[in-house]
Amino acid sequence: MEFTKQIADYILSQRWCSFKEEIRLGQMSEFNLQSIPFDGGKKLFSIGQIKSKQGEAHYFMMPLQEVSTDQKNALPLNGKYYRDALTEPDYWQKLMELFAQNNNKVRFPNGWVMKHNIAHHPEVIQSQINMPSRPLGVEQSNTTLEVGEQMIAFKQERILNFSTQINPEFSMNDKLMREHCSVMPETYGGFFLYNNRGETASAGIEQEYISNKGDLWNYSVSYLKDKLAQGYLTGTDLRAEDNPQFMGMMLNLSRKTAEMSECLSRPDSDQAFAPEAVNDTFIHHYSKQLEVLLYQAHQNIVNNVERLPEPTKSKAQVLLENWKELTQKFVADKIRLINDSPNKGYITRVHGDFHLGQVMVTKDDDLRFIDFAGEPGIPLEQRNQKHISVRDVAGMYRSIQGYLGAVATEEFAALAPDLESQKARKAYAKKAIKPLIESASQTFLGRYSLRDPWLSLEVLRKNLYEVNYEVNNRPNMAYIAIDGLTDLLKPTSNGRDLLQTKKPENTL
Repeated sequence: MEFTKQIADYILSQRWCSFKEEIRLGQMSEFNLQSIPFDGGKKLFSIGQIKSKQGEAHYFMMPLQEVSTDQKNALPLNGKYYRDALTEPDYWQKLMELFAQNNNKVRFPNGWVMKHNIAHHPEVIQSQINMPSRPLGVEQSNTTLEVGEQMIAFKQERILNFSTQINPEFSMNDKLMREHCSVMPETYGGFFLYNNRGETASAGIEQEYISNKGDLWNYSVSYLKDKLAQGYLTGTDLRAEDNPQFMGMMLNLSRKTAEMSECLSRPDSDQAFAPEAVNDTFIHHYSKQLEVLLYQAHQNIVNNVERLPEPTKSKAQVLLENWKELTQKFVADKIRLINDSPNKGYITRVHGDFHLGQVMVTKDDDLRFIDFAGEPGIPLEQRNQKHISVRDVAGMYRSIQGYLGAVATEEFAALAPDLESQKARKAYAKKAIKPLIESASQTFLGRYSLRDPWLSLEVLRKNLYEVNYEVNNRPNMAYIAIDGLTDLLKPTSNGRDLLQTKKPENTL
């Protein structure tokens, strides 16, 4: 099927589309839709495929609902018009009917098969099959529906990633449920798509619905902005002792993270989850991977340094001037400490993409972790690998210590009516928020310390990923990653601070 402008416009209007830039650049040439009619033909359970001119294919779930007229952003197909079916209140109910009528297995015209597997608590699924559903409004590479009266959260995957490996979200959830870990919603079942090449893609997951106030990122940013607004007129700093609610949340986050790590570190007869002692081979490969990341970060800073605003540009230039000395010494010192230790640590399965946005705040102010599918952007095979057990601690630490205060400051300043007021608000917020963020970071770390060589290396790794992204995509926000790297590396040599920068002229 030709990839027409109408098809392109429809897909571009979908929030889940992760390849919009390729479409805008005219790199797509072919569109294919495999559909199974249901709900009396009014709905299509569809798999979309778009091929680029270079032959690369993107696969995605695109369930459709027929509409009577050419509505805005409707998709024209074979003389009819369609829109996204997941917004229909009967989508879940009609989908359950389709699979029940076909013994929980449907076959698409191209021979691909989708199965609905119910792994736990089938009585919950059964009790909700005739209930309405509605989108929760938070959409990335999937769309999550609330089913019934807050009974089931059904996450319909939109982007399909085929692999010979099972989606780690299912195996991770199963492991944590076996260990009676309280950090995540229970999983009831899922939808799996099988192609003709022996590969599988996760197409949906059914989980316990957690009544919540949103994720901990938005919760925390909103809380900090309110506190900054209260303290602005009096110039009051934000301190831990004045914010017991927020600090209590950070303490709970620390405990829940430790619980998750402990559950994933327990012995297991399933070798995919059995902890393994770090050996010389692992340390060698780990060091080589860090070398690649360091090289990439160096090149990205070099290529983008002129785009960076001051004072970030000057800090980046000083980093570049001392890059080899700083980074090689930092890594070598940590690796030496690891090699000199009788216990070199363990590798385990990890969450893999752990930050404040992956934590739900429940209605009673408890916490639940979500999205155990692993680090986005890498193949599923790699997401199932084991890593140093403190990887998740490092990711969350950077989310709090690096990004939380900076973004809250930016958003607080942006509320000002004019540029001068924005500058004043930003100057206040940057100073006022620092004590609370420092206390929150240390409270989260708890028994962990950046003196731990593995944790410091994992923080470096995370920080390098941030540098690579920010200098390429968000130069105005790159100061967060550059400042983090500067603070992490900040040693001295012969009494000279290698990262000392001169204040650039004509800057605020």
